[in-house]
Amino acid sequence: SARILALLALADEAPEADELAEYLTDPEPDVRRTALTVLSEATEDWVNGSTQVAAALLDPDPAVRATAVELLAELREVLVAGEEFTAALNQATTHADPAVRAAAVGALWRHHRIGAEQAERHLADPDPGVRAEAVHALVSLGALCSAHLYATGPVAYACAEQSAAPLDTAAADSSAEVRIAVAGGLGTLGDPRGASALTELATDPDTAVAAAAFTALAETGCPPHAAALAAAALQQRDWQVREAAAKALAAAPAELAAAPLTAATRDPNLDVRKAAVRSLGHLAPDDPEVPAALRTATEDPDADVRAYARQALHRYPNPSER
Repeated sequence: SARILALLALADEAPEADELAEYLTDPEPDVRRTALTVLSEATEDWVNGSTQVAAALLDPDPAVRATAVELLAELREVLVAGEEFTAALNQATTHADPAVRAAAVGALWRHHRIGAEQAERHLADPDPGVRAEAVHALVSLGALCSAHLYATGPVAYACAEQSAAPLDTAAADSSAEVRIAVAGGLGTLGDPRGASALTELATDPDTAVAAAAFTALAETGCPPHAAALAAAALQQRDWQVREAAAKALAAAPAELAAAPLTAATRDPNLDVRKAAVRSLGHLAPDDPEVPAALRTATEDPDADVRAYARQALHRYPNPSER
């Protein structure tokens, strides 16, 4: 159309956000969508431009909204989280389009513009994508608290203790996507109190959830019951679960982890063997049975496995054990 041609001609002049305003409110959806693309590529006025991208989440046309969703993710580093930007995102969190709600919640927590109470409300959203973003928001708030970073503006960050209860609730979510987000989040926080929920998730019938839980246990600590589950998981058919279980055992008591990890160094999958050798390295030099397994692993067909085994052996003070 003539409007799109005029818009594309204007793009060569590096237009500011206010110069694109009339195109962003054009009656034609294709013009509005093109204007968003031009805005993302040409403007340097990101105070106004950020608000215009966020406001496009509320556009009546699904293609325009989809473009806004994409741009929120692509332009994260340049977007300016001002009051109008935040207000548009907050309005979008109640939109009928679940992709819009998920993008809005995601942008709010990534720009540190959401509080714990608001994030918890989104855990009740009917869409699993929105609930997963709410989990990410709570994890972000917990991580900020752990780092002793607090809001100076209108957002009051919850402390890690306040974020733990809703994450435990979300661990029982009906969606595997949400449960995976919880497992990953608990691993990110690395709080030993998360090991209980992760131990439950490690028995999840969805193998991707179980793998995420075992991987996270390597960060929170792997208590005896979880270590027993990890040892048993080393016999599962899914190699991703076996690999994650081997990682979890790095944080388990040495007397529970050494034997199953030693057996896992002979796993047919190289990623499992690599994880097992690296975990055995974490146990060194506390377990006297480890060196023999590591010496055997120095002859593994895979170069990475051999390298990790040699590196772990150097943790032993007695040269005869290398």
